[in-house]
Amino acid sequence: MATPMYTAEEAFDLARTAYLRGRYDADINELRGTWAEHSEPQATREQRVAARLEEMDRAARSRAERDGRPYRIYRGGPVDFETGRPVRDLQVAA
Repeated sequence: MATPMYTAEEAFDLARTAYLRGRYDADINELRGTWAEHSEPQATREQRVAARLEEMDRAARSRAERDGRPYRIYRGGPVDFETGRPVRDLQVAA
């Protein structure tokens, strides 16, 4: 059985059609997910956010362990680049 031969234009059209179909499917799935999210109770969304934060925390802990440094929770604000400790007096840092 001979393999079908496509011209460059036909191959481009096939690739473009597949791309557009994938984008369409992704957009429809995102829309369905948005509808499902709005119909869920608020606590479920909060639980998903908490689970995502926990996942990011685990990743940060494992990276700190892999890098051989202590894990420190970043609580916001300026941090000394050398030590990783919070800067208490901003005039000293400047």
